[in-house]
Amino acid sequence: MDNQINELISSAIERIKSIVDVNTVVGVPFETKGGILVFPLTKLSVGFVAGGGEYNSDEKLFKSTGKYPFAGGSGAGVTMHPVGLLTIKNDECKLIRIDEKSPYEKLIETIPDVISGVSKFFDKGDKSGEK
Repeated sequence: MDNQINELISSAIERIKSIVDVNTVVGVPFETKGGILVFPLTKLSVGFVAGGGEYNSDEKLFKSTGKYPFAGGSGAGVTMHPVGLLTIKNDECKLIRIDEKSPYEKLIETIPDVISGVSKFFDKGDKSGEK
């Protein structure tokens, strides 16, 4: 049984390796007309599960081969999210992030909405005769 599970896992891992390589995480670089070398960067997440077992359902098979029937399976999930671009120009390297914003950036973006809501609240109070 151990040998069959090992074969199952090895087969699944080899197939995942054929899908995912270094060019998936650090993409193929390209050069812009302005002479900037750009490397696309990607975040890659992989989940994997495998299992199996022998089942005591066929005594004739066990008596003739010494093994019970084996059943097993495996599965995997792969997700890719763009993270940013690594740019190189004149020996200067920069990372341009294109993924999720930091909490500070999100907070700064909400400030105009908060100020607008507060001013509307006070404007309502002035129109109702309250001063």
